[in-house]
Amino acid sequence: MCCLFVCLFVKVPVLGASVPLPEENVWVEVASMRHARSYFGTAVADGKIYAIGGLDKSEKTIGAVERYDPQTNSWTDMSSMPIPQHMFVAVCSMGKIYCISEWNTEVYDIATDSWEEKLSMPTPRSSVSVCVVNGSIYVMGGFVGTSTGLWSSDLCEVYDPVADAWSVFEGVWPEVPSLGMVFDNWEYSCDDFTLRIHNLVLDSWMDGPGVPGEFHGRGIVEVGGLLYALGGCTETYSVPFYIWHPERVPVRSVFVYTPFGYGRVAPVVSVLSLEDGGRYDFSNVTLEVGLKQSVVWVGYSLDGHANVTVDGGGVVLSGLSNGRHSVRVFAEDKYGNVGASETITFSVVNAPLSLSFITAITALVVVAVVVCGGLLLFLRKRRRIKFLTMG
Repeated sequence: MCCLFVCLFVKVPVLGASVPLPEENVWVEVASMRHARSYFGTAVADGKIYAIGGLDKSEKTIGAVERYDPQTNSWTDMSSMPIPQHMFVAVCSMGKIYCISEWNTEVYDIATDSWEEKLSMPTPRSSVSVCVVNGSIYVMGGFVGTSTGLWSSDLCEVYDPVADAWSVFEGVWPEVPSLGMVFDNWEYSCDDFTLRIHNLVLDSWMDGPGVPGEFHGRGIVEVGGLLYALGGCTETYSVPFYIWHPERVPVRSVFVYTPFGYGRVAPVVSVLSLEDGGRYDFSNVTLEVGLKQSVVWVGYSLDGHANVTVDGGGVVLSGLSNGRHSVRVFAEDKYGNVGASETITFSVVNAPLSLSFITAITALVVVAVVVCGGLLLFLRKRRRIKFLTMG
């Protein structure tokens, strides 16, 4: 059965927010971490920042984990790492944070606030680059320790979280995300001390405001179109200055950078789970929403109908009939800017008939039977009257 649809313009409801626009191109201090730390792991999930492990003020490796919520500007202690680590990489995949060091892999389940140990990297390496592609974790390059020192590596190993298995990857390495972001025709690249800004339209670079405090071993992350610089430590060297091991004093400070145009640019919103022109063999389709800024409202319009609010990053579109459908997602930030995705058109085939559809068909059949029965009785009665009259 083919389902016709009409694409209507659906106006997003204005939430009435009247928040003053933030100052652009500046760093501002926000709530400090609960634990002073440096050389720790950072990850972002569901719009929240996780600070994991690191070195404390006595240069002891710690397993403390805490989570920052930008909406409330507050930190919350979470379950600690079973095996404390520092100088490791942390990435998020499929609702879990994978902390990969030279010697082990520890996995944090965000939903259950619990840890488990997984299979270690086959080739122990430090200072690796890491990224996630289609759920798999690519661990690239780094240094391998030998009896003669550290040697750079051109190895890429891939971890499959589902199978808990490692394999060697011999193709072209995927691009590793930089410590920065792209926002409204500007690219921002940040390290422990400096911020570089690239105008994508003019293809020119400029220096941004320096990151407050000269701290080594910071965590740099991007959340909702803002850059965060977390923790780190001061490093001083004893005389003579070339002694390798410095004295480190970690801090709890957290600073956030607001880019050009923030508060004046509509949220960038997209549909992640549906392909335009795609065909799906089931009536329950997952709608996953992609956002690059913090928002206060997200909703979608299905087949041109009124907006439906989405709680979280996704929703299941259930009971879809066979035929073509369209969906468009909207988002509004706290400054009143409204963004919209492209309209995604997709088809559902071989979907089971819904209960409401079956009920409607049954009702139509019953009505048809009653009408036909009544008509037959009427015709029979009329024929009988005519027969008696003729007799």
